[in-house]
Amino acid sequence: MSARAPSRSADKGAILRFVRYLAAGSGRRFTIALVMLVMSGLTEGISILLVVPLLSLAGKGAEAGADLPLPGWVPGELSISLGMALAGLVGLIALQGLFSRRKNIYLADLLFDLLNRLRLELFAAIGALRWDALVRRRPSDLHHLLTADVERVYTAAMAVMMLLQTGILLAIYLVVAWIIAPVMMLTAGGLGLIILALLAPLRARATRFGRERTTNKRDQYRTVSEYLGGLKTARIHGAEGAYRARLAANLDKVHAEAVGYMRLTSLGMILSQVVSALAVAVLVYAGIRWLGMGLPELVAFLVLLMRIAPRFTTMQTNLQQLLGEVTVFGDVQRFLAECAAEAEPPLLESAAPPPVLTQAIRCDAVRYAYTGGDGRPALEHLDCIIPAGAITALIGPSGSGKSTAADLLCGLLTPQGGTIHIDGHALTPESARAWRRQIAYVPQDHFLLPGTVAENLRLSRSQASEAELWRALEGAGAAEFVRALSDGLDTQLGENGSRLSGGQRQRIALARALVMEPQLLVLDEATSALDWESQAAFARSIAALRGKVTVLVIAHRLSMVAAADHVIALNKGRVVEVGRFAELARGAGPVGQLVAAERSAVPTPPSEPAVQA
Repeated sequence: MSARAPSRSADKGAILRFVRYLAAGSGRRFTIALVMLVMSGLTEGISILLVVPLLSLAGKGAEAGADLPLPGWVPGELSISLGMALAGLVGLIALQGLFSRRKNIYLADLLFDLLNRLRLELFAAIGALRWDALVRRRPSDLHHLLTADVERVYTAAMAVMMLLQTGILLAIYLVVAWIIAPVMMLTAGGLGLIILALLAPLRARATRFGRERTTNKRDQYRTVSEYLGGLKTARIHGAEGAYRARLAANLDKVHAEAVGYMRLTSLGMILSQVVSALAVAVLVYAGIRWLGMGLPELVAFLVLLMRIAPRFTTMQTNLQQLLGEVTVFGDVQRFLAECAAEAEPPLLESAAPPPVLTQAIRCDAVRYAYTGGDGRPALEHLDCIIPAGAITALIGPSGSGKSTAADLLCGLLTPQGGTIHIDGHALTPESARAWRRQIAYVPQDHFLLPGTVAENLRLSRSQASEAELWRALEGAGAAEFVRALSDGLDTQLGENGSRLSGGQRQRIALARALVMEPQLLVLDEATSALDWESQAAFARSIAALRGKVTVLVIAHRLSMVAAADHVIALNKGRVVEVGRFAELARGAGPVGQLVAAERSAVPTPPSEPAVQA
């Protein structure tokens, strides 16, 4: 007993917090919705009261009158004719229909507005996370949160409104029952509470089912996301069976949980129906034998009982659904709290303008270590200079710290030691966002929208003119092939640029970066998936940017490194070699080893930039 009490208390607390969230988020619209629920219930309750005079007038003339039941505290009597009763009944039913329609539309608008605001709030919270906090989270979990979890919050919100509607209707029915026969009303209400008490274990199981459902659904998303993301590799390695087995095990678990929960729920429904039927039989018998109720009152009360009993069952169903779904609201709130705690400083309107890069980016004793792992810093005592207007290549083996260094230079990560200066201005967490607006980034796995060339180029600068688009295409060496496309800038590229070759897609990605007119252009292994000819052509386009924009190239291909003005080589998080490419290529360090390795592996093609060894 003591173990259950805290659980029920926690459930009540979760529901109350969720209702407060709905009320606070909706403002006066929540109150208006409640008024609509009350008005809809009142019209239905009064229409049931009219059954008594209608039955009393049965067999009498149209001009005859009958008394309308009134509470004992209301003085006098209210006589009503057959025509008035019928007209009132038709009018009330029509009014109820109008109230019900308006109420349903209003609730749908209210709840969808809530759903959209919550999804946008989550979207913004993810976007505001510090980069180190964001990369620790699984993309599949974030996708599940923004889609399935938010939809479940909507379901929980709908369950709250339906629970309120059921409670209001039930209260009105009980008031009408008290007007007709107070003793019978007390008995009916007591039996309803007994039904809810008997079904309490179902509500506790609904909460556990909701938590299990969240865990299992996220596992499903992860498995499917991993499978689709590595479909080509899975197909080649014949790993489809392993992924299928993982998904099948998860689906079997979900299946077993859902069937078990349905068994318990259906048992509760049977219990509720049997108790309700027994209550109706007992109350009708008591009304006839002991209370001496007349036929009109008895029929009206029977109509009420047939409506009251299912309402208790409906209340139980709504509570089960709410308890099963409200658990995910707690997850969403915890996630938002974590995002708030791990958010980077906002970009304030009053903040100083971002530094203008005219001299150099300088790293002084920069250190950074990721949480977890072996504790070894990804970068240790990083000292280097990236001259403005020049092309700098950052090379090194996997795990040497190249990507970490790029993330630090882009303001995505904050140094845990040392400083980064742009023309003498220290890069801080407060200025990082403003600095990033001056940076363009072309990743290894670029993405293109399934729209036109122009739509892709305007992704970050929606107001860019057509002349600016062509200028960026010229800078990326893409203008010639774009002019040759069927519709030029208005050519549809297909899903992720499927209508273009790999080299053409990469040039569109570069042009999109140049549309931003950045101070710093970062190319992160941007040519690793291209053939040697495309790499060489891409390298020539980058070389043409010398003096126009500062370029940082993270690369391991000779064509890109050879185009650089100077090279910074990293190994195990430290700078091991710095200098001009032509000088370093003659040595025995990392650059010299790169030149020797590529020359021995593949003969240098005619279009490859010449290497002065």
